[in-house]
Amino acid sequence: MNYELGVRTMKTMFLGVLIFVFLWNSMDIFAQIDQHNSEWMHYLEERMEEEDESFADLYEELSNLVENPYNLQTVSKEELEKLPFLTALQIENLLYYIYKYGPLVDIYELKNVEDLDLQTITYLLPFVYVGEAKTTDPVIAGLTRNPLSVLQYSKQELMLRTNFTVQEKAGYTDKKYLGDPYYLGFRYGFNYRDKIQWGISGEKDPGEPVWNAYNKGFDYYTFNLTLKDAGVLEALHFGNYRLSFGQGLVMNTNFSMGKTSDVVNINQKNAGIQRHVSTNESQYFSGTAGTLHKNNVRLSLFYSNRNQDATVDDTTVYTFKTDGYHRTYGDWQKRETVCVEMIGSNVQWQKDRFSVGLTGIRYSFGGKALNPDWKPYNVFYLRGKEHFNTGLNYGYQTKKGSLQGETAMDNSGKIASIHNLLLKPASFIDWAFSFRYYDKQYNALYGKSLSESGTIQNETGLYSGMKIRMFRQWELSAYLDYFIFPWLKYGIDTPSSGKDVLVQLKYNLRPDLQMNLRYKWKEKYTDSAPYEQHRWRYQLNYTLHNVLKFHTQADYTIYKEQGKTQQAWSGAQSVSYIPASAKFQLDGGLAYFHTGDWNTRISAYEKNILYAFSFPTYYGHGLRYYAVLKWKMAKPLTVYLKCGSTHYFDRTVISSGPEAIQGKEKTDVYCLIKYNF
Repeated sequence: MNYELGVRTMKTMFLGVLIFVFLWNSMDIFAQIDQHNSEWMHYLEERMEEEDESFADLYEELSNLVENPYNLQTVSKEELEKLPFLTALQIENLLYYIYKYGPLVDIYELKNVEDLDLQTITYLLPFVYVGEAKTTDPVIAGLTRNPLSVLQYSKQELMLRTNFTVQEKAGYTDKKYLGDPYYLGFRYGFNYRDKIQWGISGEKDPGEPVWNAYNKGFDYYTFNLTLKDAGVLEALHFGNYRLSFGQGLVMNTNFSMGKTSDVVNINQKNAGIQRHVSTNESQYFSGTAGTLHKNNVRLSLFYSNRNQDATVDDTTVYTFKTDGYHRTYGDWQKRETVCVEMIGSNVQWQKDRFSVGLTGIRYSFGGKALNPDWKPYNVFYLRGKEHFNTGLNYGYQTKKGSLQGETAMDNSGKIASIHNLLLKPASFIDWAFSFRYYDKQYNALYGKSLSESGTIQNETGLYSGMKIRMFRQWELSAYLDYFIFPWLKYGIDTPSSGKDVLVQLKYNLRPDLQMNLRYKWKEKYTDSAPYEQHRWRYQLNYTLHNVLKFHTQADYTIYKEQGKTQQAWSGAQSVSYIPASAKFQLDGGLAYFHTGDWNTRISAYEKNILYAFSFPTYYGHGLRYYAVLKWKMAKPLTVYLKCGSTHYFDRTVISSGPEAIQGKEKTDVYCLIKYNF
């Protein structure tokens, strides 16, 4: 197969389609933009430094919420906590306003909510609408007379997706990959007024077989049935789900904000139980879970029994495999080799401004003992046939701030603790403090919270962040985090410490013109040698005539280690065209990058098809360009297409091992078809 000819043909066809559609609708170019904006994507873009699996899950979840927004008249605290740009104080003020002045007349009343600024409202708009304050449910009322009438009031969605790399990778040439080079996936969802939700999805990654001696069908399926709001039963889940309680020291398989440019939004949102519908093949549970809510008490119970990928023998689990790939014979040998059983509960009591909760979980590994190969840095890692964690969390909210925290203990008696204080000393100032202590011997397999290392172990840290809104148009944000690792870390053979600093200045000249300049400095150790990393980023967002959106980004990085200095930079320009007809949307971008080794890599978010997350890493010297088309061909039918390519000037082989591509170009094509009925 002539892959260079294939690349040129694919690019020509794709460009032709974009030009045709653009000319067909060019007469609408000065029309108004669709009300469902994508400003929330800019919020994520500003806070992502590099690709993160939890960000990918968050992006998919928010994309789903945009398709199924909340009714402001009936929205709950737990639902609003799923939106990462809302602080605890903003959520409380919004709910209080709805309670005091509701039912709302229109969406523009949001500007009257205390502490809800224009930028946050812009982020919020795609996720909410103003509907009926109270809805009489004819189906529930007459369910015994006509059970099938539920279909009349339901929303259903079917999606089919594929993507592939045009150039052939070494893994297919030498037959190391057992399957074909295509990603294939489907998703079906049913939603009846958020009372009944169920869905099923499946996928195979590129290189995974669909039908051979190892596998019959897709390698991954996920199913969830959720029933909500039936008296004291707040929600009941069957199938796959995710959990998060307190500050995440015991349990958190959801997204965690951590350290971002939203410097005061550091609390872990207590999302409780959420259905799992994403393609993440590791961070979920399988079984049943439910929440009971009576007066001031909320009780959640959950049980999971799931086979997971791992390296094992007859008696021992050495390490879990979490990438979800089953492309090689070795991958299939590790597929679903250990049964992880987990049971637990959370009880939460809340009255007025105060809340307190208790979480407890126990998990085991199917009679096998978890025992990683011994290394000096992992001597305190989780080991044994079973384990448990308990945690006590609390929260206190006032109009001038909040205090939230959690203290947890494992079955060896070791402690982890975090406490977050948020203050509002003036209307234009938000100030956050956080202290964390994670014992070097504390273990929580499912814990995730504010940290430098990404784990709840072997870390003590002090964090302070401040946001100042100046002269209405200017906003200054900064944080300082000082952390200590009392024991060894992977790649660091002595106890160590470090500092992480971020400063960002935002300028909102008009609703259609915003700029921000960010500087981030980090000092850490690697292989017993200290290093410094300096990162600068400039972003400009500009909207022209409400239909053309421009995003300009420039990055510059300096990396210093053992007297050596490396530099890297990149410049990127993207454009979105959204005509008033909303029949289609075009996005495109071009980036030039020139970096050194992996230490100076630069990552940047780029648009992709619905529910797909794209965060390419610029490494080396080259060009990155892409185009995305969203085409609403009919009222129920929408098609998404993307073609993205990276051309390198400094190499003739891209990547290595089975992922190696002979040549200077790597081109990926994506397609998704969505049908609503």
